[in-house]
Amino acid sequence: MEKIIIIVLTFFIITTNVKSLNISSENVVLYNLNEDKIIYEKNMNKKTSIASLTKIMTTLVAIENIDNYNKKVTISENMFNGLKEQNAAVIGLKNKQVVTYNDLLYGMFLASAADATRALTINISKSEEEFVKLMNKKAKELNLKNTSFKNTIGLDDNDNYSTVNDVAILLKEALKNDKFKEIFTAKSYKFSDNSIKVSSTLVKTSKKYNYDTSYIIGAKTGYTIDAGRCLASLAIDKKNNIKYLLVTTNANIDKKEAYHILDATIIYKYYFSNYKYYNLINKNDKILTLKTKYSKQQKVNIYSNKTIKLYLKKYNKNKLKLKYKGIDVITPEIKKNQKLGTVNVIYDNKEIDKIDVYMPYNVKFSILKYLNDNIYLVVISIFVLIIMIIFIIKKL
Repeated sequence: MEKIIIIVLTFFIITTNVKSLNISSENVVLYNLNEDKIIYEKNMNKKTSIASLTKIMTTLVAIENIDNYNKKVTISENMFNGLKEQNAAVIGLKNKQVVTYNDLLYGMFLASAADATRALTINISKSEEEFVKLMNKKAKELNLKNTSFKNTIGLDDNDNYSTVNDVAILLKEALKNDKFKEIFTAKSYKFSDNSIKVSSTLVKTSKKYNYDTSYIIGAKTGYTIDAGRCLASLAIDKKNNIKYLLVTTNANIDKKEAYHILDATIIYKYYFSNYKYYNLINKNDKILTLKTKYSKQQKVNIYSNKTIKLYLKKYNKNKLKLKYKGIDVITPEIKKNQKLGTVNVIYDNKEIDKIDVYMPYNVKFSILKYLNDNIYLVVISIFVLIIMIIFIIKKL
């Protein structure tokens, strides 16, 4: 038997079209990492140039193919062929300079340096082309169906593309790697030979434009003519303890603002200000009352064994439904810890969670309650007994 318990605990969601936010990025995906759930997207599966967001894959593949981060490697002039002609960003590595793999990883990622990228990938795979094969292999392993790599740097090429959602999936996977996370969240790094100090492009740009990005705990920027301004970032709403991952591409390239960072600021602050987790059910809240049979105790109250939260915009009363399916009446035969059934927690006609319901204690059998509950049966039994006694006496 099913019982529907309607609790006048209520929510009213004020729906706001987030797309109306004043952002310039053409492609956007935002994840609530607490649930690994997409909460906002705009053209998230549209193939696009991704500029230096390419280096997220370059870095992850490099890390997976390096045994010793402190191993020394020697820079050679041929590693930089074509970089000047393509106006690629560099940090000024010199011919015959001796650096470590760690130096090149930080130089590539934090400063988005093409010379560090080339030096790193050529030392690992002997050529950029061979390294790109590893990148595409990794993309296939991660089922990034809308992603293709042609170079390790992110230079514009018809065969070097992805989508913001593929980049987000890649970044989530990469962040599982401790070394990648260490680099991704770093603000600056000094080379082992003290020759170069690199800083996060996010930090440098934020200072230049006077943006507060202190809540962004890690990021990779990117820029080309085809890709526009791009940003992949990880942020935390400390007040509500919610982690977000945001990827944007094709933001305005006008130098009046750093539109990729400005867009991230607008999106993050909107969600920080308007969304949080609300407790639908608290642990030990009463969620169900069941009647008893053959016991002096008339009812048994059931309490939730867990807290159930829901990520919502600010609300103003709606309704929460608890739908119970299970044993309807408690009898003395039902013992403590026996499963009675399940309560489905439903919000806005969607099932949010389930609560398994167990008997909290034993109820005592009452002979008086049994007789009272079965009074007609008792009367009939007594009447039959009297008839039988009379019949026996007459026989005697």
